[in-house]
Amino acid sequence: MTSSADFIPAPIRPPLFGSECRPLWLLDPEIHFLNHGSFGAVPRSVLEVQNRWRERIEHRPVELIDRRMPELLELSLDSAMDFVNGIPHSSGFVVNATSAINAVVRSLNYAPGDTIATTSHVYNAVRKTLQWVARRDGALYEEISLPLPVTSSEDLLDRVLESIPRNTRLLVIDQVSSPTGLIFPIESILEQLRPRGVQVMIDGAHAPGMLDVDVRRYLDLGAIAWTGNLHKWCFAPKGCALLGVHPDLASRIQPTTISHHAEDLFARRFQWQGTADFTPWLSVPDALAFGEATFGWDALTDANHRLVTWAHQLLCHCWAVDPVSPLDGSMIGSIATVRLPGRLRERFENAASLQAALYDHSRIEVPVMDWSEQWFIRVSAQAYNTPEDYRALAEAVSTLAG
Repeated sequence: MTSSADFIPAPIRPPLFGSECRPLWLLDPEIHFLNHGSFGAVPRSVLEVQNRWRERIEHRPVELIDRRMPELLELSLDSAMDFVNGIPHSSGFVVNATSAINAVVRSLNYAPGDTIATTSHVYNAVRKTLQWVARRDGALYEEISLPLPVTSSEDLLDRVLESIPRNTRLLVIDQVSSPTGLIFPIESILEQLRPRGVQVMIDGAHAPGMLDVDVRRYLDLGAIAWTGNLHKWCFAPKGCALLGVHPDLASRIQPTTISHHAEDLFARRFQWQGTADFTPWLSVPDALAFGEATFGWDALTDANHRLVTWAHQLLCHCWAVDPVSPLDGSMIGSIATVRLPGRLRERFENAASLQAALYDHSRIEVPVMDWSEQWFIRVSAQAYNTPEDYRALAEAVSTLAG
């Protein structure tokens, strides 16, 4: 392993990015926060909006929740649909992408002999959901093995198409893989699988605010549904996500909690699943406006991509490990997964203990994952991050590895 000082210079952060904008968040300044990808971090101004909504609701609880909430949330949903180019009459808010996938997959039925498939890059909560539904219906559950490294989008596409089981009825595919950070070529996958009659649901948990999302196009290409979180990269409060389904399926999909509006329009069914905190959804217009007014969405996604691409190169160089995807950043957005030096497995009991050591000794908040019998680290880039955050990680891991 080598020192980060030997590496190429870091990218220059645009004005307003880096330490200059960090006070816009409540993040502890003593922590190198490299885990925006898990839950996001909500700007102070959006939290203030959310608190004002809470106060308004508490001032007139029945009026706002019982009588005015549909009209108020319609404005929020309109702004979200504009952002992802969604179809309003077959879209609605959910608390997270996992609940959206549960709603869609559990609303459909499969027969013995049908296969419910996904890839080995699947988010574990989604894996558990698909396994449960397969057991319920007597169907088969299979994962398409996609070992690392992956050399290109074409390579990833070929591997998915070559390995998908012949009797696959449903494929749940990541738009951006949570454990590996890879961007899947979902449009090409949809185009290739549509003639085969395979239902495809897109898990876009990380996509909004990281990629240019076009839900209408995905549904036009044959996807049965798409879901994405707004509380990761779009600055919304925790518990805020979108679900869009193909209009032909809108009448069949029920939320995980069926309530008073089970026969109502799609958005209304999903809006009311019992008494809940609606303020994350109500704050969506302000969260999206924060991203545009403060940085500009195009500038933000470009700057985050440039920084995490450099960080990917830096960490591979300093730890003398092979990259899991092209170093030019062509297959990642705002997160990158890096293989850890093998000797760390001799020094730490498990990945969780290494993650704890990085936090306890170096104040670095970053996920360490035991995936496919190897240890990886996943770094995120958001507006408030600086090159020094990643240099600190490079040095801390090198020190722990001896």
